[in-house]
Order: sequence, then C-alpha cells, then structure tokens
Amino acid sequence: MRYVFLLLTGMAIAALTACTLPLPPPPPPIDQSDSVVPTYEEEEVCHDGDKKRQEIFQELINSAEAGDMCARARLGEIYLNGLGIAKDPQAAAHWFSKAAEGGLGYAEVQMGHFYRDGIGVERNIHHAIARYETAAREGELTAMLALGDLYTGRYGLQADYLKALDWYYRAAALESFEAQYRVAWILVRGVKGKHGTHEGLNLLLEAAEQGNQEAFTNLGDLYLEGHVVHKDLKQALAYYQRALEYGSAEAPFKLGMLYATGEGVKKDHQAAARLFRLSADRGFPTALLHLGNLYRDGWGVPKDYQQAAFWYFKAANQNIAAAESELADLFHAGKGVGRDLAEAARRYQLAAAYDHQPYAQLMLSVMYQQGRGVPRDLAKSVQWYQQARQQRGFLMAQYQIGRRFSTGFGVQRDLKEAYRWYLLAAEGGLAVAQVQLGDMYYAGQGVEQQYEEALQWYYKAAQQGHAYAQYTVGLMLLEGTGIAQNPTLASLWIRKAAYQGAKNAQYQLGLLYLGGIGIQQDDANAYGWLKVALDRQQDKPPLLLVTLEDRMSPDLREQAVALAEEYKQKYPLRNH
Repeated sequence: MRYVFLLLTGMAIAALTACTLPLPPPPPPIDQSDSVVPTYEEEEVCHDGDKKRQEIFQELINSAEAGDMCARARLGEIYLNGLGIAKDPQAAAHWFSKAAEGGLGYAEVQMGHFYRDGIGVERNIHHAIARYETAAREGELTAMLALGDLYTGRYGLQADYLKALDWYYRAAALESFEAQYRVAWILVRGVKGKHGTHEGLNLLLEAAEQGNQEAFTNLGDLYLEGHVVHKDLKQALAYYQRALEYGSAEAPFKLGMLYATGEGVKKDHQAAARLFRLSADRGFPTALLHLGNLYRDGWGVPKDYQQAAFWYFKAANQNIAAAESELADLFHAGKGVGRDLAEAARRYQLAAAYDHQPYAQLMLSVMYQQGRGVPRDLAKSVQWYQQARQQRGFLMAQYQIGRRFSTGFGVQRDLKEAYRWYLLAAEGGLAVAQVQLGDMYYAGQGVEQQYEEALQWYYKAAQQGHAYAQYTVGLMLLEGTGIAQNPTLASLWIRKAAYQGAKNAQYQLGLLYLGGIGIQQDDANAYGWLKVALDRQQDKPPLLLVTLEDRMSPDLREQAVALAEEYKQKYPLRNH
C-alpha cells in the first residue's frame, strides 16, 4: 500500500534555487592518501591568522587541481556562499562543473541550478535540463524534483504536465515526501482532466495531516478559489494560518494579499505590510515586490520612495521582472533614486527581455520615439510597440502609459497624450480605460466637456461589469445628465453596482427604496442597504438609520435587520 501511495501523491510550487537549498555534503573520497581536504569544521576552527587560512585554502586548491572531485565541489561551495572570501558565482560554476565532470551527482544538480537561474553562467533552460537529466539517471532525487518543476512551466519552459508527473513519480518511488505532494497537486488541479481531482484532494489532505506546509497553503488556495471544494474564505484563512505556523514563506504572502484587498477579512494595509515582511524574511521573492508597492503608495506604511526602491532592488536581485519595471519607473521619475533616464531604459529592457512585459516594451517605444535616455530611433520605437502588441496585457500597458501622462509621473504631464493612450486601450475593450475616458469627458479634462460622450464610455465599461461605471450610468440616468431622466432604468444599474459591493451604490439604492424613486418604496430594503453602506465603520448608528428604525413596526424592524445581515454576507464591500 505504501508503494501505491508513493505513486499517487503531490506537487509543490517551491523553487529549488542554488542560493536557498543547501546541498548535501559530498561523499568522502575513496582514497585520501594523496590529498588532504579540510572540512568545514577544520576551516571554522582555524583562527591562527590569514597565513594559516591561506595555507588551508591553497591546499584545497592543490587537491582540486590534482583531480579531487570532493575538493572541487568544496571550492564551488566556498565561492558560491562567500565562505571566508568574496562571493564569485563564475568561480563557483567553474569548480562545480569540474566536480560534475568527475561524476559527483550533486555537483551536476548544482550546475543545473546555475543554468536554470543564470548564476555564474548564462541562463539556459535546455542546458539545465541536460544537467538535471544526467544527475537524475544517477538517482539524484533533487534533480528529479527540479525537472518536474521545470515542466510545470515555472521557469519559462512550456508546461508539460505529463512529463512533470513522470519525474515526480520517479522521485516518489524513492519515498520523496515532496514528490508525493507535487503529484497530488497536479491531480487536484485536474491537469489530466476531471479524473484524479478528488483523489488528489484526498492525498493533499493526507499531506497536510503530516505537516506539509505547502499542502496547507494550497488547500487554502482551493478554498479561496472554490476549486474542487466549495468556496469558503474561513477555511482558506485557517489553512493559510496553519501553513504560516509551520514556517511557510508563501502563506503569509497569501494572507497579506487578503488583508490588502479585504477579501474574507477586514481590510488592513498595516497587517498586510507585516505579513509581506514576514514572507520576505522567509524568502518568498514576490513579497519583496509587494513591499515596494506598499511604500510606493503609502498603504499601511509611510509613503517612502527610497524604501520602495530598496525593496524593488531586492526583488530584482531575485529575478522578479516586475521589480525591474518599478525600478525603471523610479529612475525615470527620480523618485527614491537619482533621475537617470539611461538607467531607466536599461531596466525597462531587462524587464522586457526577461518577462516580455508589455508595459516595459511600450515605455521603451515611447523613450525611443522621444529620445529619452536612448538615441531617438523611430524604427526601434515601432519595433518595441509591435513586440508589446503581441503580449498578453497589452491593453493594460497602454492604460498604464496613459496614467503616466495623466499624473506626470516621470514624464511631463500631458492630458492630450494621456487621452490618446486611454483611447487606444478603451477601443480595445479595456473597461478601466473606458472609465478614464468617461471621467475626462465628464469633467472636461484634456477634452471638451461632453456628458453624452462620457455616458457612452461609462456605458461600455458598465456592460463589462465595471461597478463604478454601472453606478455612474445609474446616477446620470437618475439626474438626467447627458440623457433623459429614467429613474427605473437608473435603479437597475445602481442595483448591479450594489451587488458588486460598491458602497456608494449600496447607499444610493437604500435612498431609492426609502423614497420609492424608480423602485417600489420599501422601508425594510431601505434599512438593509443603508445599514450595509453606513454601519460598517461607525461607532454609533447614523441618524438616518435611527430615524428609519423609529418609524418601523417591530415586525418590519425584524425583517429589516435580517435583510441587512443577508446583504452584508452576500454583497461585501469591495474597492472599485
């Protein structure tokens, strides 16, 4: 039964990085008569001065050059981790490569890590695969897990879950608990179709019972998404909390995101900042990026561009391409760092090359068009624009460029230029860009004030489910702005926004019920919606609610309270 279980369990999303996973100590040489290889313990207790340390280090080099594979691997570790000397990734790669040539499997694995992550050698996924496969054939468990991870698409390789499963099954057969979990995760996600999802869930639960922190985290994901199980935010929070207690680096980040968005918990940016910091301290790179975002925007922490730059630099050093874009923005605007357009262009290029970010590509298009930080080159400007157009998220990138011109962040404020970029994204169907155009026409900013044109753009976004646009369309219909008054139709649009948790829409819907405007008068419904909108952060009930309560009969008050609780649960407040 145990062997069957091994062949049916779990996939972790944890990265196997050269810098975070300690390698097992190499096996001792079969014959040490011709070489003296100092151990770490010997190196640590030798404090007789620089001369003695240099002698030991020279002995290690002599042994390595004489062909001792263990000594070569030790040198690789010393240069990689900076043990007593400056870190030197190139030297580390050299010595690990030499050790791998002599048949040390764990050195072969390390070379796979180097090629996968671009440490000491040029990043090359295909070279990494070759190195891992060589080590896997020799029974190296870490190599099998690394191959499985590569084939899940986590490092830019096209996902091939059948190959991933094959390598995880091989590792599971060697009684790897991590491999068991990785197989379970693939099954629970239904990669092979519906078959296996419930089996995977059971195995995932079994892994959690044995204390697997990633199993707890991913069970939280399932309950958050409502995948395989019914959506249950309380269960999601409970699993994330268990994972955090078991030392997970990812779980505090997931919890931080919930506090940042207010999903399932009361929104609390300070709590989000604390959780992101914990996640970052435990080694989860994406948390570094979000810490930078919090300091950039002043959410839960004081607004501080220098601190934002600090965290973005740390994230960029962990190969988070989005951090390169954020740093480029700071260099472009001179926020938290000195204004340096050439450095901004260089970092946009890093983001564009590593992760094909359309925003970075569009910024390069603008910079080459205007000759900002790079020589003016219209051909390169067009080339970058064409590359961006092929990427997912292109419309959002156009919108982001519009925001830069609208706010003057890093570029001269130019509402007409902002309008041009918003229009490109809006015509492509991006709702947030359509809302921005609606706002510009409504206020007459950058364009002539035209309520009818504003209503057209709001309506396009409202049809896509944008809550703010739905609420605004409702108000314009209610007030007769840019269109004939139609309270009945207005109430329908305002209701749609209220159902999405838009506070202003919930308040307005309560007023409509209270006055019987465009909708049948109903004190109980009026109370329900007004209480949901007004009573969330109030120490005492607002006067409007007190007055409404006083005029209702006891039976009607009971109905009103029940409706308020129902609306609070079904239509929680959200940001729009």
